[in-house]
Amino acid sequence: MQDFSLYPIQGLARECGREQFDLSRLPIEIVPGVRIEDVSTYIASDTFKLVERDLGARAVKTLSETHYALVHRHDAKTTFQNGEMVQEHAYIEQSEQLVRKVAACLRVIRPMRQYSNFMRGIVRDDGKFDVRHFQSPADLIAVPEIQALFLLRDKDADDLVTFAPEFLRAMDGNFWKFRMAVQFHELGYWAQEDKWKARYLLWASAIESIYTSHTNQGSRLAKRRIKWFLGESTSIYPLEDLADTMLPDPRISIGLIADDLYKLRNFIAHGDRIPDAYFNKICRSGLNGGVTLYEGLFEAQSFIIRSSLLKILQAGLLSHFEGAATADAYFESHGLAP
Repeated sequence: MQDFSLYPIQGLARECGREQFDLSRLPIEIVPGVRIEDVSTYIASDTFKLVERDLGARAVKTLSETHYALVHRHDAKTTFQNGEMVQEHAYIEQSEQLVRKVAACLRVIRPMRQYSNFMRGIVRDDGKFDVRHFQSPADLIAVPEIQALFLLRDKDADDLVTFAPEFLRAMDGNFWKFRMAVQFHELGYWAQEDKWKARYLLWASAIESIYTSHTNQGSRLAKRRIKWFLGESTSIYPLEDLADTMLPDPRISIGLIADDLYKLRNFIAHGDRIPDAYFNKICRSGLNGGVTLYEGLFEAQSFIIRSSLLKILQAGLLSHFEGAATADAYFESHGLAP
């Protein structure tokens, strides 16, 4: 009998067009043992019936209708490795952490709403999932508006296959600048909408983790490094993201928005009143009307964090983001000293 760990995926892009997901590819192995799967037939409709009174019918319906997920099947039993006993609970914990890390990598590649959360249990002899543990409430993630309609595309699955091995190496190694940025990025997505200032500071910390250090800090230095690393003229709204919403390109570049990004961070961090302009000024057209400047700054933060992390992986730069000394040396070698 096998155990399983499961992390739901909001959905796959099925609309007509080049961005749709080819269901015939499923299951897709991301790293050894972890696959994107259709689990709709594995979770029985009455699996969560016993907790319906506590959670409510809507939450139970959402959990029961989990359709696609990252799944890791494994044998959790006490064994000996290198002469030492490895307990069953250690395998279960390792499996959970593995799936969560792959999910974090996917969130860097393609952030999506999250209506159901981590589950684990036993794979029965008939292949069905006997869910023994799950997290609730599930619908905590509220993404920036530009990501509200995001679903998994073929390209995203391919990118996950490409980036996941190096991402896991980073998260399991001493690459602390990278790891802290990922952790702050994850925590920001789980900050509820009414605590938007907490999310903003968490994502600001993710950016600081990459671009500054405890020895070399400050918004002026961070902005210079961001503009150089990602390109000052780079749009924070890739055309493929705008295609999901069919919205016009607002033509907002990193260079154009960097000052506002740090001004708002400083207002929040130093306990000052935030000027009305951040809530009144419209920076682009949105799905439900105009998107205000403060909402647009969340989208800018998300783009900068995710693009930076992926570039570090893609360009083989992990060794430069182990700590303050290596990161500062990297930027200073490119003329970006304090």
